[in-house]
Amino acid sequence: MSIEEGAKYVAAAYAIILAVLVAYYFMSARRVTVLRRDVELLEEETKRRRASAGGADAD
Repeated sequence: MSIEEGAKYVAAAYAIILAVLVAYYFMSARRVTVLRRDVELLEEETKRRRASAGGADAD
């Protein structure tokens, strides 16, 4: 194998690694967005339940 052929294989390997990292980054960003939305929904539900429980205690 010549140096040129070896360089092509190394470049191809780096391209594959870069593609995998970019795909992983986008998947992770999407998961983080979904998790943030879940946290927001849970916080809203907690506030609603506390308000409901606070109103029930006042009665």
